[in-house]
Amino acid sequence: MNWSRIKYAMSWPSSTDPFYLANTTDQTARRSYYGVNSIPAGFGNGATVGGSASSWRSSGLSNMGAYTPITIEFNGGMVDEELQMSVTVSSETNQTNIDLRLFVMTSIDSVYYNSPSAYDNFHNVFIDFLTNSSGQSLSLDGVTNYTQEFNWSMPSPWPNNNTSILWDISDLNVVAFVQNYSTKEVLQAEWARTNDMNIDMDDDGVINDEDNCMEDYNPEQIDVDADGMGDACDLCDNANVYVKGNLNGDVANNEPVINLYDVFFLVDRVLDDDYSNEDYIGCSIEAADFNGDSLYNTLDILLMIFDILGQNDDGRTTNTSTANLLINDLPGSSSINFVSDDFISGFQFDLPIENEYFELKEEQKLPNGWLFQTKKLSDKIRVIAIDLTGESPIKKASLLLNGNLLSDPENIIISNNVGQSMDAIVKYSDPSLEKLELSNEVNFSSIYPNPFNPVVTIPFSIPYEMYTRVLVYNITGKLVDVLLEDHALRPGHHSIAWDGSRFSSGVYIIQIETPLRRYSQKAFLLK
Repeated sequence: MNWSRIKYAMSWPSSTDPFYLANTTDQTARRSYYGVNSIPAGFGNGATVGGSASSWRSSGLSNMGAYTPITIEFNGGMVDEELQMSVTVSSETNQTNIDLRLFVMTSIDSVYYNSPSAYDNFHNVFIDFLTNSSGQSLSLDGVTNYTQEFNWSMPSPWPNNNTSILWDISDLNVVAFVQNYSTKEVLQAEWARTNDMNIDMDDDGVINDEDNCMEDYNPEQIDVDADGMGDACDLCDNANVYVKGNLNGDVANNEPVINLYDVFFLVDRVLDDDYSNEDYIGCSIEAADFNGDSLYNTLDILLMIFDILGQNDDGRTTNTSTANLLINDLPGSSSINFVSDDFISGFQFDLPIENEYFELKEEQKLPNGWLFQTKKLSDKIRVIAIDLTGESPIKKASLLLNGNLLSDPENIIISNNVGQSMDAIVKYSDPSLEKLELSNEVNFSSIYPNPFNPVVTIPFSIPYEMYTRVLVYNITGKLVDVLLEDHALRPGHHSIAWDGSRFSSGVYIIQIETPLRRYSQKAFLLK
């Protein structure tokens, strides 16, 4: 946390105090806010800190460097004796439940005034609020920054017509702080001498607020791709090189080249789902957003393919924009079927799974020219299937999962044959039959094989959605493995496999914990 000092003037002991008379409204408002009835009085972080300069200094030093999630940044400076600046406030955490206010004000140092109190050199003298005396309300959600611009000129005359009061504009300060208006706690402060604020960081004659590359000398402000970032600091030429689709930046005869290398690059990017990977950031990912929705998925891949093949909408679309995702979930396996009256040229989705043992394959082979890939991501499988030919759309696809779903498929994207998103409706086949087969109790079927080496299957069913844990204990009652950690399972049949390869032969207890009760079976590992 930063620390700054501001001195407000009061109407007492002298009602003719020139600093008070210069701005009676704002200074009286702050006195009332803090409940000050006598001076000198000091406040730090909303609490009284005594009436001496030493106590004020001690308070400031005790708070400097303390952690705060709030950051305040200044941009701008003095332009023709006018303060032109912006203040940006950000937070690392969500603060929306707190009545936060931003206060921005000016103060001045080295003011010479032969006052009745025998002081003659004044610092941190309050001049004016750039916000107002009640501050500007802030809503900091931990993601979006708050920025406000200000234009301010020194009042003239200041503080009054007393020519014996001397000051210099080069000693003008700007101070900003964020305060919890309810508790008076100050969460962050920032201070700058306006004369030192750099309004043209790169000295190219273009002030920061208007410069398309603030830190790079570029007086001509050339921006060949018109993306708002000047060529001097923009590594991505989105007009001539990194156009939509040219993810790897290939150029031939001074023209960007878009081909299957770019398609496979984006396929890998979608499968990895890793925004932090250095291979996927910068110019390449800018060129990957083919449909301009700031997302990177199957729709962009298909539009890239259609662009490479020179295809467009040949009237192949119908009025249907919905695809059904039909799931038949049986003990130990699940059948997943895409069905639509419209043509499907690609799809992707995530399958939540119970453990690392899974196998997803095409139950009915997709047409030649289709790409079908899966990748394990933490506790889910990412699935992607795309018609690379652009000429073999389907109306049905069938996949088979060797294992059971934890919950509904997630992040479903289905594209028709012109790269448009289709609505997905998830349905479970014969739900009434499943309900009849399930009792009102948890059913822990016999594990198999038993004895086993090294993998045993643990089948069970639950009557309704509930949080479930599956644990493995040794014969002494020590927990040795966690197969499912307090996960909300949907109703139905489930099956989990436990691999005992790294455990010694012996008797183990497989335990299923639900809100209803605990269920246990012995498993015999023989090696």
